[in-house]
Amino acid sequence: MMIKSFYNKIMLRFGPARSLNLFSGLRPFLFFLLIGLALYGRTIFFDFTYLDDNALIIDNYSYISDISKVNELFSSDVFFSVDKHYYRPILNLSLMIDTFSFGPSLVAYHITNIILHILVASLVFLFFTKLGRSRGLAFFLALMFLVHPLMTQAVAWIPGRNDLLLGALVLAAWLMFLNFIERPRLGTFFGHLFFFWLAVLTKETAIFLPVLTGFYLIFIQPERLNRHDRWLLVTGSGLVIFFWFLMRGLALGFRGDGLVESMMSLVGNLPAVLIYIGKLILPVNLSVFPILADANLFYGAFALLLIAAALIFSRHRRLKYIIFGSLWYAIFLLPSFIRLSGLPDFLEHRSYLPFVGFLIVIAETDWISGSIKQKKLRLSLAYIILVVLFLLSFNHSGVFQDRLTFWKSAVSTSPHSPLAHRNLGAMYYFEKRLTDALKSYETAIYLNSEEPMVRNNIGVIYLDQKKYSEAESMFKQELNINPAYDKALFNLGETYYFQGRDKEAVKLWEATLSVNPGHKEALQRLLK
Repeated sequence: MMIKSFYNKIMLRFGPARSLNLFSGLRPFLFFLLIGLALYGRTIFFDFTYLDDNALIIDNYSYISDISKVNELFSSDVFFSVDKHYYRPILNLSLMIDTFSFGPSLVAYHITNIILHILVASLVFLFFTKLGRSRGLAFFLALMFLVHPLMTQAVAWIPGRNDLLLGALVLAAWLMFLNFIERPRLGTFFGHLFFFWLAVLTKETAIFLPVLTGFYLIFIQPERLNRHDRWLLVTGSGLVIFFWFLMRGLALGFRGDGLVESMMSLVGNLPAVLIYIGKLILPVNLSVFPILADANLFYGAFALLLIAAALIFSRHRRLKYIIFGSLWYAIFLLPSFIRLSGLPDFLEHRSYLPFVGFLIVIAETDWISGSIKQKKLRLSLAYIILVVLFLLSFNHSGVFQDRLTFWKSAVSTSPHSPLAHRNLGAMYYFEKRLTDALKSYETAIYLNSEEPMVRNNIGVIYLDQKKYSEAESMFKQELNINPAYDKALFNLGETYYFQGRDKEAVKLWEATLSVNPGHKEALQRLLK
């Protein structure tokens, strides 16, 4: 009797009933906080990678450091550039808040990214509990989201914040939507529209959110909401999209050109789906700058087979939720295959929000949902997988620590990317390793004889060395390929200026300003 009594006490304190308390109250959120800080805490000391972060922060510093210019964030593209493609004012607003509050220190930007990621993992947990999943399963799925290596680029790389913000806002909009259909109230209705509005101002793919909510209402919860409330949602969502389109058009221009080319790029890049799917299940071929030419599509095909097999042999799967999760994944991933810039890259941070769709699908497998109910081998195996994912993410985050490490990794994993070699050459130039820089530039030209910016960068080296004839030749070659490149125009003007050819230099500086009216160096030259 003593032994039995002792056993009962142990089970009461540490057994299954007690372990369930892990998922109650605020405990899950505390775990997300501690694990998130342990995984990404070291990134607060990371430097620039010089992939967009320098453009967003260094080049745009005069905007994001001045709170009086907040209105300009909503009237320009994200880079304040001549080539206006991306209308994402919420990203710049978040950078402005960091800069205004803490100055130019990169620590603040990285801390914000970590906090956002922990917040999104918490929202993933709430999202799955709201879908009717047990808190134990929701906790496991949120942990997988928190530690999966595919999330690393969104967190460790400052520009990945755009997907962090998108994830937070879309999930917040979903929680409001689920609350509204559970108990229709104006507060949750306007809350849903508010977060949807912020989401479309964060990234264009958010405009597809009503497709998902519509599918959920029609096929998963058809008994929810009367006709009046359904039309209220449709009208409200339509107004959000209309005003987003209006604001975007006023900021970037109402352009309808390039539609055919965009659709062709989408179709041409469809094989890249296998790159992303492969990394969902087998995140061992990670890359900071993946391209199709260097991708192993076998991982993706094998991962698809595993997912399909797990679903086929699951007795409790629900087809509607499998379609819902697949639709979520496709809707938020495929638009990124439309390459407005022409760069064939498939960066891993674009899997951030689509990953939630993947979790919806695998939650329908008996292996995942059943593992959480087990207290022995299967549950232990599930959490061992989480530990492995944690270690892979921790290791992968290290490649974002500085610009040279980043672009060396890009070249190592994508050796056929001319852009990766070009940018590695630029990093070597910053490090005064001119021989290495020239080798990287030559490799970029070998891979793509018309690679933009490379010859300009070679010309800069010659200009620094006062080899004016060689520099002039390189800048002219660059302008033959890229005639509207403001830096090449300015640099050729500099070459003429140092040769005493002032009139020719002035013409080129004027041409620079005609292409880019905000080019400060050209304006300064002309004012002298």
